[in-house]
Amino acid sequence: MKFPQKVPTIIKHLFIYFLIVGSVMVFSVIIAKFGPAERKYYDDSWDDVEPFVPNTNITYDILFDQHSHTKYSDGKMTIRQSIEWHKALGFNAFAITDHNSLKNSEEIAELAQEYKDEIIVLQGMEWTTRRLHLNFLGIKEWNLSIPLNPTNDEIIEAINEVHSQGGVITANHLVYSESSFGNISPSRNQLLSWGVDYFEVVNGQVFDLKSYNFYLEHNDTIGLITGTDMHSPDKSDGGKVFAWTALNVTEFTEEALMEQLRVRKTLFIIDSFGVEILGKYKDNLVYDIFQPFYELGTGLIHLYLRFDKSYSPFVRIVVIVFIVYSFGIFIFLEIILAVRRILKLRKKRFIKRNRNKD
Repeated sequence: MKFPQKVPTIIKHLFIYFLIVGSVMVFSVIIAKFGPAERKYYDDSWDDVEPFVPNTNITYDILFDQHSHTKYSDGKMTIRQSIEWHKALGFNAFAITDHNSLKNSEEIAELAQEYKDEIIVLQGMEWTTRRLHLNFLGIKEWNLSIPLNPTNDEIIEAINEVHSQGGVITANHLVYSESSFGNISPSRNQLLSWGVDYFEVVNGQVFDLKSYNFYLEHNDTIGLITGTDMHSPDKSDGGKVFAWTALNVTEFTEEALMEQLRVRKTLFIIDSFGVEILGKYKDNLVYDIFQPFYELGTGLIHLYLRFDKSYSPFVRIVVIVFIVYSFGIFIFLEIILAVRRILKLRKKRFIKRNRNKD
């Protein structure tokens, strides 16, 4: 068969190949976003744990975590499990800030009432875009759209909406935003002028020295706050706690906490070694089976969030390399198929010649 006659077959193979590759990519992203956790936790996983007490000379009524996720977005625990984990790690107040959603609000309100004498559970939301991530703390509803690539005016509109509800705004993990989004990420001066209340000076185990130095120059107009950014208690998923935000309140209520947050009366405690309390758990066999897909999906999600025409060429180079690599595999497979066809054809001819001789 001459090459022109093979073109339709090659095109068909190319379509099937990239259909399979695309299906694997989509499946991997779904696994990464909604798949099983590395370990299974339970509501009583931390029942036998003595709550951790940070070593500090700071006097406080509240130890607060402004940044955490649950199964309502990309976290691996339920709201109740997150409450129990925070209690074990020494917090007596925290915000649930699932990505771009308040679908958790009914359950948060129910459990906040149940645990009101032990821990303050604050409604929040992480406004997640490809320019920056903002935490909206103390909001009750959200009716504005959340654009993937918001303009400056859309960011300001969102900030004003939060303030109109009596909430406060934190600019999250600016170190990550600057490295991921490049020059399209707003500067600290812009965020300050737009009305952001806090910079997240510690996100997980990352200390933001640049934001801390900025705070020292502008501490009358900006506050510092810390967040675990907790998705799962597992060490591999940022489950260690390195910092707590300390506040003093007039009474142990959500409103008293919000009052202090609005006036930026915060201090923070750091444990440079980090504290990890896993509690009782079971290893999840399903996670082990799908781990390769989980890793691929996580990489694709980060690649998507970082891809923008105004950002550094590094991400586009990665995409180009992936495309070239994919075509390289396809060509390799086509060569194998062609060699296989040639060998099969030669074998048939050889058998036919031998039969003719006989």
